[in-house]
Amino acid sequence: MIKQSGGAAIVRSLFQCLLGLGLSAGLVPAHAQAGFPAKPIHLVVPAPPGGAGDTSARAIARHMADTLKQQVVVENKPGAAATIGYRSLAGAAPDGYTVGLVPVAGTAIATVTYKDLPDIDRSFDIVAGIADAPHVLVVPASLGVKDIEGLLALLKSRPGHYNYASQGAGSLSHIESAVFLDAAGVSATHVPYKGSAEALPGLIGGETSLMFDSVSSVLPHVRSGKLVALATAASRRVPQLPDVPTMAELGYDLKADNAFVLLVPAGTPPGHTQALTEAVRAALASAEVIATLENTGIVAKFTAPAAFRDVIAQEFALWPGLARKLAASSH
Repeated sequence: MIKQSGGAAIVRSLFQCLLGLGLSAGLVPAHAQAGFPAKPIHLVVPAPPGGAGDTSARAIARHMADTLKQQVVVENKPGAAATIGYRSLAGAAPDGYTVGLVPVAGTAIATVTYKDLPDIDRSFDIVAGIADAPHVLVVPASLGVKDIEGLLALLKSRPGHYNYASQGAGSLSHIESAVFLDAAGVSATHVPYKGSAEALPGLIGGETSLMFDSVSSVLPHVRSGKLVALATAASRRVPQLPDVPTMAELGYDLKADNAFVLLVPAGTPPGHTQALTEAVRAALASAEVIATLENTGIVAKFTAPAAFRDVIAQEFALWPGLARKLAASSH
């Protein structure tokens, strides 16, 4: 019989203690076991290329890929008020390899029109809040107004003559306009488009007279002098338009920071979700990513999952009610 040496006995004793504490190889975090990510990650964007969401996703995806050592492939799935991409994400495998960008206010509004949408709390886990894409009220330079007072005077002078553009019926852009016009006691005719890309040429050309749109979409046209920014719907002044007041500063109870969040299907292994969260955190700490977003009018803003639950709750408590009120008044 061979006797164990003292050192071997000690090692064996320590190993048995580790097993007793549940620290065996079988309980190593799932992402460490699987080497997550072991293949490319797909980031679903429920909007066409070029908008605020798409710009945010692509800037962050490039940096996430460096951190995760895997490709992060952006897939645009626009349509039906962003609900096509939203449904696609909900139906994806809960393995961390499909992540989706979700505009919270727009999704909250969509629940009024699309009754069978996946529940945002039950169907998804939060990776991180990534950015605000605040909206701004703009008018064509040809309209000849420089501020809210001038716009309202013009609308009151010819009731029913002017119209306003939106990104689509029931969009955040539409709801904002309706709330503002109602609060100001003026009227204008709604002209819905399929997104900013379709709406802006008509606005610049004077076919429509005003529009709420994301700063990122209109900023080049404001800088070129084709559009005039009258007020933002953000909770604070937008860095790219420091001289433009907020709606709140002008006495209107209208705030639309337009927060974006990254989600994964519910049931995704927590270790995988945490790896994605940390990759997003690193991306939004990058001076290059921050500059890319802010140069296009997007405010980079990392928000941890627990804190972002409050943002979702607030937006879902506000926007569906406003959408229902608008729908009721239009009948």
